[in-house]
Amino acid sequence: MMARIRILIADDHEVVRKGIRTLLETHSEWEICGEASTGKDAIAKAAQLKPDVVLLDITMPEASGLEAIPEILKAQPQAKIIVLTMHDSGQMASRVLAAGASGLVLKSDAARDLILALEAIGKNKSFLSPQVTKILVNEIRHTQAAPSPDALTSRETEVLKLLAEGKSNKEVAARLGISPRTIDAHRARIMDKLHLRTLSDLVHFAIRHKLVEV
Repeated sequence: MMARIRILIADDHEVVRKGIRTLLETHSEWEICGEASTGKDAIAKAAQLKPDVVLLDITMPEASGLEAIPEILKAQPQAKIIVLTMHDSGQMASRVLAAGASGLVLKSDAARDLILALEAIGKNKSFLSPQVTKILVNEIRHTQAAPSPDALTSRETEVLKLLAEGKSNKEVAARLGISPRTIDAHRARIMDKLHLRTLSDLVHFAIRHKLVEV
């Protein structure tokens, strides 16, 4: 017979703890071994009770969930941590996973996703609420789609640097030995490739990518 999974519920709201307990107690393979109402309490209970899984609220008094994660894992290295949060942001998901959590469940979707998360954890898999996964994918796509200096030719990069240094089209043309009209064409292509609208945008891009010194 498979050993029961022992679960510690850590949330500063009693009604939330009771709701989670009621949800999970319908599954005989899961055992609620304890509850905690603060971050410090969660750390202490994890060391004392040695749970297999900690359901950890991210916003708690005394120590936040983010602060508690490494301390819980220090006290109980084998424990898996599932973070419960109201914050549906990719940044939050990245932070809790980097801290050592195995999953993140949005409280708004807990009735559906908490069961799925525990089943995934039981199979040594990670879990993110679908809404958070969608946000992360969109953020990755946005990052990948962000314009890069690599999109420019060597000549366009030269023009970009000189314009960002404050030189006029005529000055850039004289420096490179080409006509001002050619500089106008280069500038238009640069703005189009990098999705820039103004000279100020161009300067900020050059500074951000360290193409010019400030």
